[in-house]
Amino acid sequence: MASGVVSSVALIVAVVASLAGQTGTAAAAAVPVPAASPVPAAPSGKAPAADRSEARPAPKAATGKDVRPGATAQKDTAEQQHAVAARQIGRSGTPDVCSGALAPDTVHTCAQWPAQGASFTVALSRPNDVVLVQVVSTNNQAEHPKLTAPDGSAVSCEQPDGYGPARCRTATAGTYTLSFTDVFGSGGFSVAYTTLLSGTSCTKVAAANTSLAAPKTFDGTLAAGSVGRCYTLPMADGDVLRAHVSTGQVTTTVYDATGSQVCSTRQTDRADIDCALKGTAPFRVQLNQPYATGVAYGLTTARLSKPAGCPVVQPQAYGTVPGTGSTTRCRTLRVPATGPYLFSPVGTASAVSGRLYRADGTTVCPATPTEPCTLEAGDYVWARDAGDASDAFGIAFHATDQTKGCTAARDDGFASGPATGTFKGAYRVTIHRTGDATGCTTWAQTPFGRSPGTEVALTAEHRTSCLAIGAGDHSATEMFDYTNTANRVNASVRVYDGAGNAVCGTSVSSTTPCSFRPGVAYTAALVGTGGPDTYHLVRRDISPTATCAAPQSLAVGGTSTGFAFGSALDSGCVRVEGASTDKFWFGVRTPTAAWGTGAELGVADASGTIVCMTQSGSSCRATGSTSYVVFATALGYTDAPIDAHLDTWRIGTAAGWAPECTANSVSPDGFSVRDGVFSESATAYCAVVSMKPSQRFSVYGADNSTTGTPSVSLLSNTRFGGTGSDYAYQCFGNNVGDFSFDCLTGSSAEAGEYVMVVSAGSASTPVEYTMQGVCQQGCSSSPKAPDVSSVSPASGPAGTQQVVLHGTDLTLGTPVQLASNGSSASPYSMSRAVSVSPDGTSLTVLLSTQDVAPGVYDVVVGGPGYTVGTRSPGYLPGAYTVTAAAPAA
Repeated sequence: MASGVVSSVALIVAVVASLAGQTGTAAAAAVPVPAASPVPAAPSGKAPAADRSEARPAPKAATGKDVRPGATAQKDTAEQQHAVAARQIGRSGTPDVCSGALAPDTVHTCAQWPAQGASFTVALSRPNDVVLVQVVSTNNQAEHPKLTAPDGSAVSCEQPDGYGPARCRTATAGTYTLSFTDVFGSGGFSVAYTTLLSGTSCTKVAAANTSLAAPKTFDGTLAAGSVGRCYTLPMADGDVLRAHVSTGQVTTTVYDATGSQVCSTRQTDRADIDCALKGTAPFRVQLNQPYATGVAYGLTTARLSKPAGCPVVQPQAYGTVPGTGSTTRCRTLRVPATGPYLFSPVGTASAVSGRLYRADGTTVCPATPTEPCTLEAGDYVWARDAGDASDAFGIAFHATDQTKGCTAARDDGFASGPATGTFKGAYRVTIHRTGDATGCTTWAQTPFGRSPGTEVALTAEHRTSCLAIGAGDHSATEMFDYTNTANRVNASVRVYDGAGNAVCGTSVSSTTPCSFRPGVAYTAALVGTGGPDTYHLVRRDISPTATCAAPQSLAVGGTSTGFAFGSALDSGCVRVEGASTDKFWFGVRTPTAAWGTGAELGVADASGTIVCMTQSGSSCRATGSTSYVVFATALGYTDAPIDAHLDTWRIGTAAGWAPECTANSVSPDGFSVRDGVFSESATAYCAVVSMKPSQRFSVYGADNSTTGTPSVSLLSNTRFGGTGSDYAYQCFGNNVGDFSFDCLTGSSAEAGEYVMVVSAGSASTPVEYTMQGVCQQGCSSSPKAPDVSSVSPASGPAGTQQVVLHGTDLTLGTPVQLASNGSSASPYSMSRAVSVSPDGTSLTVLLSTQDVAPGVYDVVVGGPGYTVGTRSPGYLPGAYTVTAAAPAA
């Protein structure tokens, strides 16, 4: 109701208490199914590259006022899951089947690869079919089987999941040859196949089992190494299928009768899918585990279009309590006349998610409408999401253009008080015109620096409060922020003009910019969502009239401007003047701040427009304006002070790159060791690098910081502004926490002079650093491979030992590991580079051996498959001895 009133007559509505209780072959036997290991699903793809050039490790969950959602748990790699499958299959104990005829839908195993390669026969009775083949090797390698037709021609096969089943489309009936080889010549394998169209193993799903209201769950287990399980649907072209599988480890793919793929969770990376069926019936659902591990599952296949069994819900009068005792997963909302409606699930202990659908299974209205949604007369279905819980719930359904059950109220409630009525106890509502500041707290403008701001209290009965912004008491552009006793982002600030029109508001963060017209008064509403609390609000001028001092320096690597934040609302600003052709770099660093805390950087141009907002460790590049207001605010503040360092560098002008950059030159072919000390008066190293398209070089470094590492960035004259990476040119970190970066130009990049900036990054200053460049791609000549001849000392106690590698062409990027049994594929420890000699003949590393048992180990330079100088794969047999740990002092 509140949203409807706000939408139609522009009122602030503060609901104090709402509906009570609402919350939101050889004849080999099939491999027995081993106990399924809980292996998390591997990601189906990589996320787009982020701006990793200045990234710091992700913070833990903090109690600060501006904490964003955190990252999801790390998933196992494809190799790990494939290895699990191999172990499960290896425990089956079935007889070897290494050649001959294969039976469909059966897992066959072979303990040792035949020297000539594995070859089997597959009999197909149908001319046109789709053959799915799953091969698992015990040496943890992806296998790509080949299928040969009776006439000797190769059958086209694809393997969309990499490790998953190969999918081969055949054209004739007869006996086919299935073959594959193991390039490593060791270990064993398993193989299984099914014929998608002519096979008889599909389970038929009855129409009664596809009810949207209560679909049947088909429980089963995918055997390790199997192709999967198949289900035939009682649905036709035009129907919408809602399929859900109980585990994200299983891929669901829908095919029509010709074997054409209709839908797949392979594209969505989800456990459920709504699939509009197109093609020839019957349609089939094929389940498989992409890496062939054994796993138990539960599958439901409901008909989302023309749904059955959904109880009817009529529009309710205000004050009516919806029934909340049914666990049925859907409701039919019967709309008697075209008009605006609101609907939402109520009365359940868990959060209910779902959507409203037309009879044809297409969506209508937002999933959780906050404003009335116009519906035409007819029936609609509200369906709970497939993977949602199954507890009882109800649906609140109101026509917002009717007043049945409403209590009469005034629209100056902040002055006259709330209207009262009865609805299962107290029910209070305050209604106030957004253009009316009567009864509102005066909100004064706050200067940058340290200020408590304007205090506003929200209570259990008053969960919304208003603030008045006078016509002559604001600037053209301002930045809002708030903090509260709970130290959480649990409220929003919404601003309205005198006509009641929304001007701006916060979202996710406690901060937001807002633009005002001169001579106009405004009303702000503080809308709470977290119960009683006390808030302090500030609004600061970020327009050209803002009172901000000049920065300490505009030189690249010049002295930073320091701020000390001792509260959640502390802030600081500087005004940067220049020509519109100048190119600026702005950034804020908080390397010594408590974990999960830091600073937020904002930049506004001469018109007051926000150029960028970013957090500690990320830069903002800006050009095109004659002045900027650059400000920083505390982020995630708890009780520990935050020291912030603001960098303001003029990287370039109309005449070219800054002299601090042109004074240094490096080459993408690599550059010799450079060293120095970053301090707050020497904050960066800048150099010009001439690059062509499709070039790549690495910057390897060492430093003595305990808080983080320096960062490396690549800048260009083109597409200079913004905060993110440009895929045409960029630098990105190779591993979080390592001083190791790759810088590159893409094939679409322009040839010319770029700038490499190495800055203090997340390292606390002063920090000593050493760095070196190594060409990786597009080199004028191939870089020489490093070679190692000896190690000194040749032994040391378990723990961390500093050793020196002697040889040729060594760099700070030369990786060093210890391994046993002469195998570079099984490293036991890693090293961190400390220094390298200018001629590349010695490399000092910190060798970590705390997890290594005493014994003799090989020194491995590089990794598996890495060729090093005259040695391949690049190891010194028995070159280092780990002795017992030294006794405690």
